[in-house]
Amino acid sequence: MKLVTGRYHLLTVERESPFGYFLSNGEEDVLLHYSETDGRKIKIGEKINVFLYNDHKGRIAATLAQPKIQLDEVDFLEVKDFQPKMGYFLDNQISKQVLLPISELPEDKRIWPESGDWLLVKLVHDKQKRLLAALVKDEVEIKEYIKKKKGPREDNQLLDKKTFIEGTVIHHLSMGTQIYLENNQIGFLHRSERLSELRLGQRIMVRVSYIREDGKLNLSMKPLKEVSRIEDADKILEILVSRGGAMPYWDKTPPDIIKEKFNLSKSAFKRALGKLMKDGLIYQEEGWTYLKNKNEL
Repeated sequence: MKLVTGRYHLLTVERESPFGYFLSNGEEDVLLHYSETDGRKIKIGEKINVFLYNDHKGRIAATLAQPKIQLDEVDFLEVKDFQPKMGYFLDNQISKQVLLPISELPEDKRIWPESGDWLLVKLVHDKQKRLLAALVKDEVEIKEYIKKKKGPREDNQLLDKKTFIEGTVIHHLSMGTQIYLENNQIGFLHRSERLSELRLGQRIMVRVSYIREDGKLNLSMKPLKEVSRIEDADKILEILVSRGGAMPYWDKTPPDIIKEKFNLSKSAFKRALGKLMKDGLIYQEEGWTYLKNKNEL
């Protein structure tokens, strides 16, 4: 059988060299370098199961190390390095990192990954039969990956709107982002529910905002409005105290000024002011907001 990189082969140890051992399938020879034996004692004539990969010169080489994924398999691999003219190098748990070519990346460089991010990829061959990584975007392949991870846990009922869970960005769509959740489910994060631009492979905290009839999950990075309202109210209170108990902003201040001064939307600003007024902490007059009992705060 022809030697194929990305797969295991049962080969015979033919001879030893200054660099390692030459293995053969009867037609082709491949080098198992001493550094790839994991300290194991190799005997001439024995048959050993090795994983084949391409070395730094593109030659087929063997290792006794166990990769995380083989050819055509899908899983998350960690980003280790980036070369501007080549792409990203990912850790497949063997000495030779696998390349994710630049051609696999979206045009928007803002969402390119960084070292330490985790990308959902598939191990493939290029036209020269060299091992490469390819981003997994196909819905069918994503579902198959989830099934192989022993299937999604049936605990949607535990994912209430207050519970945040870790997820990993796997794919950007026109309206938002697909997120792989740590409980082995996929959710959709609409762009309006993001707090910032997200990188491919970035790990983030999200909560389930809605469970659809088909079981699919809508996600959000934002806290519940009640929690957000309290946090926003605290922010406004701090600003008021720092200004001596008065500020030239109220519920009719233009949205662009509110965004600039408070980094809040107009609706969030009004909700927070409403809470502070309901709690008896502030009042408004002629375009200004005042603390009621500023000497007590």
